[in-house]
Amino acid sequence: MTLFKKLLTLLLLFLPLAAISMDDPWDVLEDSAKASHALNYEGVFHSQSSAETNSTHVIHANIDNKEYCSLKMLDGAPNEVFCAGDLVYVINQDGLLIKKRKNQFLFPSVLPSDINHLKKNYQLSFGEKKRVADRMAQLIVLRAKDNLRFNYHIWIDEKNFLPLKLVVTDNKNKMIEQSTFTTIAFNKEFNKEFKKDIFEKNINLAKLYATKNKFVENYVSNKFWNLKDLPAGFKEVDLISRRVNGLNLLDYQLIFSDGLAYVSLFIRPITRGTEPKEGTVSIGSNNISAKYQDGYQIMSVGMVPPETVNTFSGSIEF
Repeated sequence: MTLFKKLLTLLLLFLPLAAISMDDPWDVLEDSAKASHALNYEGVFHSQSSAETNSTHVIHANIDNKEYCSLKMLDGAPNEVFCAGDLVYVINQDGLLIKKRKNQFLFPSVLPSDINHLKKNYQLSFGEKKRVADRMAQLIVLRAKDNLRFNYHIWIDEKNFLPLKLVVTDNKNKMIEQSTFTTIAFNKEFNKEFKKDIFEKNINLAKLYATKNKFVENYVSNKFWNLKDLPAGFKEVDLISRRVNGLNLLDYQLIFSDGLAYVSLFIRPITRGTEPKEGTVSIGSNNISAKYQDGYQIMSVGMVPPETVNTFSGSIEF
């Protein structure tokens, strides 16, 4: 082998390694977080947990720097979600829920805007590349630094950085939940008529429907409780109150997140004749912890380990 061929062989061996070492997975993750809000796309993704599987048709558009989305469940009972800016309309068999869009995200928009917050609780690394929905995708793995949260495996489109697949696993690498696109198309043009037919028409119908079946979340300013010893990394991102049907009573839902994992902490007054619940149970991909305290049913729900929801349920002080 000539000296030239030897040098060429060495270059071919080391160039791929050099290219990979120059890529910071945190930068890729940050680009992915931006892409999920900025891109126009339409597709179908399949979601699976231990309890159920379903498919969802999604349309996402960024029109004049305002986000719109439409998600329609293709299996089971009809459920639809429409987003316009900071408002979300959820329509199902129980009626209509109108809420502010804050820090709760749906696939594929699963990443927080502040990626740095994840560095406190997760270790990040590259994994293998593979095809997802007929597109090449790079796997990024976020492994929990403790036993308070699960691990997240995200396959990110090599060309436009949109998350194409998400798999959540426990510390024994058992799958908890996954979502993956089966078909997807990008660079769709949403003209005024398309915007009106797909987004504004349905949102206006939702507003009209709300006048007959109003179920609007109220936001709370006065708290009669304190929280102690919350799990590390989790911050309160939302607080909602709802009126108990037929009674002059409110129940409360506090939502916490570490940027990827979410936990809802419910504080509900126990009405006469109601038996309070206590204990821990798993339903589908969620763990639930229930506790009775001073006339209130305390309940924590989230796709996190049992010890995490138990900690949340024990954090309330009246």
